[in-house]
Amino acid sequence: MGVGDGRLRSSGEEGSQAFGAMRDADLRGGLLAQEVPVPGNPEDAQQLLYLLLGRAIARCQVAEAAAETIHQVLLGKPPRERSTLGAKAKAVEPQLPDHLQAEYRTLVEARNYLVHRLLFDHGGWKGIPGWDSPELYRKLYDSIDDATQTIDRVSDLLNRYLVDTNPEVAIFKISDQGVEDIRDL
Repeated sequence: MGVGDGRLRSSGEEGSQAFGAMRDADLRGGLLAQEVPVPGNPEDAQQLLYLLLGRAIARCQVAEAAAETIHQVLLGKPPRERSTLGAKAKAVEPQLPDHLQAEYRTLVEARNYLVHRLLFDHGGWKGIPGWDSPELYRKLYDSIDDATQTIDRVSDLLNRYLVDTNPEVAIFKISDQGVEDIRDL
């Protein structure tokens, strides 16, 4: 049967198609701009989960680094060493408009969800190939995508706010068109 029929099958071809679809979706600019099918092979489904989660965590790390810049620009000093993303966001909150304060909190929540709660959500992930259903993998993939979209969206809003309110700040974005100065967008 098909990918979403409740059974995971061993089939290297399906896994390759899923990885190819994910790569193609990423080249269009979104992590999962089109829904990536759950591979039929349990090992491939697990590897795709690792890949998606790893990429999402990398975006979290970029947001963490950006929080350093935001703190420095808005408060004129670096944050305390080893301070969390939440602490950095809280410190700059008074400097942000109300809507951005709320958005920054959603970024922190999305990051914390990916790092601390994702694998326990949707009934819990067992992590043994073949024990987790395709439906669970679908929910996990979708949750990763939702959290990553939040992180990207809020990061873009914060970057735009920084360059609009601080003309001396230059922030660059890497895209399919190359490296772009967001002041020019």
